[in-house]
Amino acid sequence: MKKSTILIPVLLGMLAMILVLWIGCEKDEEEAPPPTGPGAEDYQASGTVSSDTSGVITTTTGARIVVPEGAVPLTTTGAIGTMVFSIERNTSLTITPPQSETVASDVYRFGPDGFVFASPVEVTIPIPGTDDPGEVKLYRVNPTTGEYEPHSLGYNAETRTISAQTYELSSWFATSGTASQTAWGCIHVTNLTGKWLYLCVEEYSFTYPNLDSTFTDLNCLWAPAGSIGWASEGNWYVPQGTYAKICVQVQKSNVDRSCAADSCYERGLRENIVVNQPWNYMSPHCTDLTISSVGDAETGRCGCSPIPTPSVGTGDVQVTLTWHSADAIDLDLWVTDPDSERCWWWNTTTASGGSLDRDNLCTNYINGRPENIFWSDAPAGQYIVDVDWYDNCGNSMTSMGYDVRVYANGDARTYTGTITTDATIEVARFTVSGPTVIFGPQVNRPVLRGVRPAKH
Repeated sequence: MKKSTILIPVLLGMLAMILVLWIGCEKDEEEAPPPTGPGAEDYQASGTVSSDTSGVITTTTGARIVVPEGAVPLTTTGAIGTMVFSIERNTSLTITPPQSETVASDVYRFGPDGFVFASPVEVTIPIPGTDDPGEVKLYRVNPTTGEYEPHSLGYNAETRTISAQTYELSSWFATSGTASQTAWGCIHVTNLTGKWLYLCVEEYSFTYPNLDSTFTDLNCLWAPAGSIGWASEGNWYVPQGTYAKICVQVQKSNVDRSCAADSCYERGLRENIVVNQPWNYMSPHCTDLTISSVGDAETGRCGCSPIPTPSVGTGDVQVTLTWHSADAIDLDLWVTDPDSERCWWWNTTTASGGSLDRDNLCTNYINGRPENIFWSDAPAGQYIVDVDWYDNCGNSMTSMGYDVRVYANGDARTYTGTITTDATIEVARFTVSGPTVIFGPQVNRPVLRGVRPAKH
């Protein structure tokens, strides 16, 4: 009886302790604050668009790329091209904004980098918060110089987003400041041609040249009757000044969007367009410009219309290496497939279907032109991505920054690093498993490459 009498209170005490601990754990879990703000995946999005289609790529945070039909360049053989467009948050850049401005957004990396499109695409960046952002500007980080290039833009106060049209993608960010009389002005364009209208500035003088000395992108595009992201009229935001010559370009046929030769276009001029007042939200003054025809038309593109970069191959897996240098330098992209076969310049086609279709050499070097390896139908398994320093092409460079974008099964990830003279480094590994992809971390691990063949 004594044993039973003693055992019962002990058991009851143990049960009470367990109950207290269980209630305490439950309470701790209930009181744990929920995560706040967007996660890393909210800043990422990707999608494919072809020369004969249009598309919109959007993150849940509100960043966006709008691609009109015909913007994706044709391939080198004149076939319909396909490109992977991607959006990521770039956390590797530390931005020092211009004087009297503050950074008002995250830094977004828009891709593909290294390509010039056949017609402008539209990028949009969200401005977080609820306060009045003041005078908003949008900048593209020039990947060669690192300078911040301001772009003509449009700010939507309702959605708190800022947009611009551009021929080239890289990293972009927005700033805010106090509205002033030196702020950019506006040209309100009305397109009555019934065709896609392209405008670019050939001769100009700025009223405030010191404030706009890095302004490089003086072009815009309007669609007839509206299309994906563009209406037949709208505001073109430019620095205040006199635009002595604005080239007006239209495509002769609005049916065949694949026409890319100079003979497919006609151009004319509009002269002495004056923008002499600032545009701001309290006083949105614009200079009107209505285009009903090209006028005294000449055949061909505007001289300020850039030459598109031909599309490259893509598929289930696409790995692209980009570096930016005004002087020639030969870096190489290597990708080893799940069968341990390397796809590179010495072995441009693998048994698994890997293909290298672009190699940026000393002899044909173009600044920023990507090297590209892809699998249309990629086998499952692990892929290893390496970057090799092949040759400085007779220049004195001893290091070079690079970007490697990996696209696999609908998801994109960019790895950024620096390589030094004669080095080979493993950048990262990723694994394809059915419809999913697992991206490994960036490793920057030296690789013992052995003797390489000589390029001819």
